[in-house]
Amino acid sequence: MINKSSNKLKKPILPVILPLGLLLVFYWVIFLLPNTLIVGQSDSLAISPEKSREVLTLSRSYLAQEKYLEALELTQQLHNAYPNNHIYLDQLATIHKKLNQYQEQAETLEKFLKVAPLPSEACAELQEAYRRQNKFKKMVDACERCLALEPRNGDLIFYLGHAYELAQQYDKAKETYLKGVSLDPNYLDQSVGLARVYFFQNNIKQAEILLIDVLEKNPKFVDGLLLMAMIENRKNNNSQAKEYLEKGLSITPNYPDFYLILGNIAEEEKDVSLAIKYYDQALKIDPNNKEFQNKRQKLSTKN
Repeated sequence: MINKSSNKLKKPILPVILPLGLLLVFYWVIFLLPNTLIVGQSDSLAISPEKSREVLTLSRSYLAQEKYLEALELTQQLHNAYPNNHIYLDQLATIHKKLNQYQEQAETLEKFLKVAPLPSEACAELQEAYRRQNKFKKMVDACERCLALEPRNGDLIFYLGHAYELAQQYDKAKETYLKGVSLDPNYLDQSVGLARVYFFQNNIKQAEILLIDVLEKNPKFVDGLLLMAMIENRKNNNSQAKEYLEKGLSITPNYPDFYLILGNIAEEEKDVSLAIKYYDQALKIDPNNKEFQNKRQKLSTKN
């Protein structure tokens, strides 16, 4: 009796367990397995928030120690894990600049513009990165986009005026600088930029009027002194030009453009050895400047 009863009880178990097991397997395949795979893939690419803080601290330490390649490797890891993190993009751009990798710096800052809460923070470095590559059309484009973000920002107006100036779009540069001067007459960089445009367009009188006003407001404004020296040189008054240049160097000894103009004057006066000395000094300050390199190379060939 007992055995027969047991057999009667055992017979229904298999038909019940089998469908239940199949249901569990189906549930795991459909719902749990994909999640397991996604987590695994994510873990292989990402760095946890806790780990990212450690990596960021170490990368900043390398950056402070001027170990730029080590800092670059760690910061690139952070960027790969969190490609839209503007803090990592900013640091990555800084490292590229330190390594004189201006194309990579510009590319990184372009990404920063798209994701940062305050994209205009990248504009100063972005326009400078394009300038250092002599990519003036890209510089203009970047500055136009930046100014569209903050149309009354004096710095962004100046950057755009300077970009137009370097691209030799002098009418647009003049219009932009005039806008900057009208917004803030005491923003002297705008006035000197406008004076430079007049100088390049051979309107020397108008350039001098602006510069006299600038130097009355600030006698030590070095860009004003530099342009006044260029004007005096244009007028063949090299002794006065040298006075402006020497005054400028006494204020800012590491401004390479002063040495460039002094080199030009030395060349005009047939003093090749002195010209070489000035160009070498300019290159010591800015060794990657193509204009300085070409000037120096030209004299080396002659010598």
